Amino acid sequence: MAANYIEMNQTTAFGRNLARGGQLLLEGLRLLVQARDNMIQARDGDGSLAAHYDVLASEGGYVANDYADANAAAKASFDELDSLLNKINVDTSVTNVRTAIFQFAAKHNLIG
Repeated sequence: MAANYIEMNQTTAFGRNLARGGQLLLEGLRLLVQARDNMIQARDGDGSLAAHYDVLASEGGYVANDYADANAAAKASFDELDSLLNKINVDTSVTNVRTAIFQFAAKHNLIG
């Protein structure tokens, strides 16, 4: 029978890395869900158009670049986050999860 609770020494390098990695994973998921919820509240409309993201573009500090104006950047950010959460915040079998994580990170310039 599998253990319901696994006790380990978190002061060892292995235990510390395992515990901290798990904590960061849970914290990251919770923060991303909260960010998505906040983004939904900040948009004006159903979110299908870049024009619906005026408030989010301003409040979120999104900026225009050669490819999109600030509203389009805010919508693209929401779409990427929504796509990522559809992979990591479900209890169903999904594919390409690692790819989705790295795509989200790359598009948000988080990979250095």
